[in-house]
Amino acid sequence: MKTFFQITVVIVLVSIMGSCKTTSNVTSQPESITEKYWKLIEVNGNPVVWAESATREAFIILKDKDNLVNGNGGCNTLSGTYEIDRTANRIKFTQMVSTMMACLNMDVENDLKRALEMADNYSLSADGKYLSLNRARMAPLARFEVVYLK
Repeated sequence: MKTFFQITVVIVLVSIMGSCKTTSNVTSQPESITEKYWKLIEVNGNPVVWAESATREAFIILKDKDNLVNGNGGCNTLSGTYEIDRTANRIKFTQMVSTMMACLNMDVENDLKRALEMADNYSLSADGKYLSLNRARMAPLARFEVVYLK
């Protein structure tokens, strides 16, 4: 009787364990583009070349808190908000404002502002080092390189 009970328990346990599906808790999430310093390296297909008169390099940082974006166009500071859909790599910048200092060369800054206004999606390189802001299927409006602060 004792052996019959032990065999029954073993059979029940094996069938329960066999019916359970094992799933991995590890999911392949794309690397986040937020909370990183993205240095502008290309705008409208042209590499960014900094004039000696530039006060700063152009960059953006997408903050997780309140979906705020801040940065610099090379002379003036930029800020606003963004909406992001990580599953479809969609992004939209809204309520963008900037300071209005007059600088010698505003071309890169103006092109960056236009790129932010026009962007509706983004792509991230496989190594997570480059971010492209795009509109539809056109060539990238702006490309950035991540800079890790020390």
